This record gives sequence, structure tokens and C-alpha cells, in this order.
Amino acid sequence: MSLNYLNTIWYVFAIVNNNLEAILTIEAKPKADLRRESPRALHQQLSDRLREDLLRDYTQGQQIPTEEDLTQRYGVSRVTVRRAIQTLVEQNVLLRRQGKGTFLAAPAPRFIYELDRFGPFLDAIASAGEAVSVTVVDYHWTSEDVPAVFGEAREMLTYARLYESAGKAHALIRIMLPPGLGEKVTRADTAGMGVYQILKDRLGVIPTRATFNISTELPDSKLAATLRISPSSPLLVLDRVSYDAHDHVLERTLHYLLPDAYRLKVSVHASRRG
Repeated sequence: MSLNYLNTIWYVFAIVNNNLEAILTIEAKPKADLRRESPRALHQQLSDRLREDLLRDYTQGQQIPTEEDLTQRYGVSRVTVRRAIQTLVEQNVLLRRQGKGTFLAAPAPRFIYELDRFGPFLDAIASAGEAVSVTVVDYHWTSEDVPAVFGEAREMLTYARLYESAGKAHALIRIMLPPGLGEKVTRADTAGMGVYQILKDRLGVIPTRATFNISTELPDSKLAATLRISPSSPLLVLDRVSYDAHDHVLERTLHYLLPDAYRLKVSVHASRRG
């Protein structure tokens, strides 16, 4: 057998092998309007699409299709499907049952937070009729990130309360108090009372107005772990600053809310002109 003949065989084999490797490594073109060129990862796009499709087509407690079925339906890899499902599990949209499969979870509780109704955050939860457990997950003094609205204060008391219903976390509230007020507040106070009740009953100061800034943001890893959600799941964030009748700042609170569980409400009235 000549050397040229052997070289020709090797050349043909190399071409076939390379083409085969390319076929095996290139994932099928995704369906369902998923875009590879998007800055968002494919599994994040798929989790959004799956959420929409599953909530529309399935009922609570119903088993969803297998990973293999979803791979075929959406034209993506099994790894992409698995990561998308895991995101929905972390968001409490889906529930995995060992040895049985993945099911559509019970819907998140629904709360309406009326921003123009001056009062404690717990009022919004109480009006929904949901049983809610509140846990203090942090309580400490710090000199870091002291809000500018606290003036010349160099430290503050900050604590966080986690809100859960039926075992599902749906809000984390981060409260900050300036030194003159914070030094009178114990951890036991923060466990048993909301900040407005602490201000009124414990400290004898009355909030008379508040300002809100509303935004969305992605949680850091610690916040995501506390709320048991994916770091890629956006949160609704309410930044509230409360004042007394003399415009002294009393507190600043950051409300981190799951968008599926909360709706904001504001009533607007036409101004009267003479």
C-alpha cells in the first residue's frame, strides 16, 4: 500500500471526524424566541419562557414534562433545561419530589402594599389574611454604608426581618436606625415589633411622613440565599425614609419584595383649584 494512499485515507478520516465533532458540539438552534446573541444567558431566557408557559398551561400540583421532553420542545440542551428548572425551583414556581418528578408549586401569597396609606409594613400583610412568620435574621451595629440622610452619624443600628408564608419566603426588610434611636432598641424589640411600633411605643417618637424610592435590582448572593431564590431573579425594592413632625429622620428601611407576591397601590386625587 503506497504512502500517498495512506495519506489520502488519513485526510478523509480527519475531515469526517472534525465534521462529526462539530455536529456533536453544536446545540440545535433554540426555539421559542430564545436568542443566543442576547446578553442574558440562554437558561435565564428559558426560565422566563417556562414560567409563562407552565403557569398558563398547568394547574397547581400538576406534573410538568420531563427534561428530555422540554429539551425537544424548546430546542436547547438538557443542561440548559436543567438550569432553567432549577431557577424556577429556587423561585418557588416549581417543586421537585424525589423519585416522582417536578410539579407546579402552589402560587405565592398576594399582598397589596398601599404606599399612600401611612402605616407599618405588616398592615399590608394583615389585610391579605395570610398567616405570616417573621424572623430576625440579622442585628448589628455598623459604620459601613451609613445613609447620608443620617447626617453626621458615623454608625447605625441595622437589622433584618424575614417574612414567610406557608414555608415560602416572600420579603426581607432591612431597617436602619441612627445612633440616638438605635441605642435604645434591643434585639427582642426587633423580633416582637415592627419599626413604627418600636418608634411609637418604645421610643416615644411619631413618624408623620415618609418618602419612597422604587426600583428593581438583582440580589447579592447572601440575600438570594436568605430568600431562597436565584441571584438572577430580580426583586422589587422599596427604599423608605421616615420623618417626624420636625423633619428629623427617624429610620430608613429597604424592602426587598418578591414581585410575584406583591403589588403596589397608590391612590391619586385631582388637586382642587379655586
